[in-house]
Amino acid sequence: MVHNLYLPYKYGRLSSAKSNSVQVMHVRSLTMKSVVRCLLVVLTVMVTNIVEPIAGKVKNQQIELRLKQLNKQALKSLESSNGEIIDCISIVSQPAFDHPMLKNHTIQMTPSSYPHEVLTKENNAPTPSNDEEQPEITVQPWQLVGECPENTIPIKRITKEDLLREDNIKNHGNKSNISQPHQFYHPKDITNYSVHEYAIASVDGGPFRGTKAQINVWKPRVQEVGESSISQISIIGGKFDAGLNSIQAGSHVHPALYGDDNPHFFIYWTRDNYQNTGCYNLRCPGFVQINKKLTPGYLLTPISTYNGPQVKFTIKMWKDPKTGNWWLQLNDQELIGYWPKEIFTNLADEGASVIEWGGEVVNKKKDGQHTTTEMGSGHFPSEGFGKASSFEVIKIIDMNNGLIDPVKVKTVVSRPACYDIKTGYDKTYEVFFYYGGPGRNPNCS
Repeated sequence: MVHNLYLPYKYGRLSSAKSNSVQVMHVRSLTMKSVVRCLLVVLTVMVTNIVEPIAGKVKNQQIELRLKQLNKQALKSLESSNGEIIDCISIVSQPAFDHPMLKNHTIQMTPSSYPHEVLTKENNAPTPSNDEEQPEITVQPWQLVGECPENTIPIKRITKEDLLREDNIKNHGNKSNISQPHQFYHPKDITNYSVHEYAIASVDGGPFRGTKAQINVWKPRVQEVGESSISQISIIGGKFDAGLNSIQAGSHVHPALYGDDNPHFFIYWTRDNYQNTGCYNLRCPGFVQINKKLTPGYLLTPISTYNGPQVKFTIKMWKDPKTGNWWLQLNDQELIGYWPKEIFTNLADEGASVIEWGGEVVNKKKDGQHTTTEMGSGHFPSEGFGKASSFEVIKIIDMNNGLIDPVKVKTVVSRPACYDIKTGYDKTYEVFFYYGGPGRNPNCS
């Protein structure tokens, strides 16, 4: 009897104890999970506080190292009113001579010869005129402060802010780093203009020794920092593939490169269609500068006024018949320097196969819409002189070093409703064209 009563009591106590134990274990399990979560949070915070400063320190070290590579020791420095610092660098210590192909290069201070005018038949087709046209002007703000000594060249000092605007510090100044890679117009393929849009005139067939043209200076509006508006001359050597060579010069508004929305004179080069070589201005080894007053990348000022005074500058680019170097001259008087033949393949021993003149816009299509970035003056070529932007007195330089009118000029426009081009001929302006447009508008979306 007692035994029978005892067993239920005994097992009842054991059952209750087991239940309490399970509850305790469950509580302990919940407590452990909470502890683990807390530890993970603490650990994450600790790692973040350790890794982020290290990553920041590493990036700062990369920036400092890159700045030392880009900014050569200055013999004199000049700061303009807009805060830009120009360093006067020994001509023999300029960035060009960091290029492995130019280690034993001898600087050519003057061309062996200059292109000469060749008489051609006149065409008296009418064109608008404007008596208020201003002379060509190339003034840099830093020149108001002082000048560089003899045997030095002016180079804009690259700042930390310049590098921070870019994704890849090591490739500072490369087109594929600071913007969408340029895609040359291929005469047989005008179907892919997803990012780059054009309004250009061109000649092909070659060989050509160079070109000359007068460019109207405007300040086109650029919508996004990653976009740009370009007015340029391109000299192209080789086929439109990975081995393409090119040199370019002109005016562009490029906020990612300069940190402002002003037009700047620029140069560019590549020997592999932008894959691994080339850069803007003097931001990598390549172009040899000889001028101590003008430097690629300088601010273009003043600019043209709509239906008012017009400002222009002339670019001449040609291959030296003796050395094979490609010279750059502004306004028929200022030799800026040259691209040495050693840095090229197709342009080293041959003339150019294609020459292009005109406008280009990088369109990032924010929110799926066409950009409002302007080309040229931001007005269509139909508006004419003083309103639309222009290229005038366009010449090609033949293999006899003669300046002649281009023939069989082709025009290509990506989207005429956004940007367009209109060519003409006149006794004063010779071969010319108007180009440009506003970008997004009721007919361009």
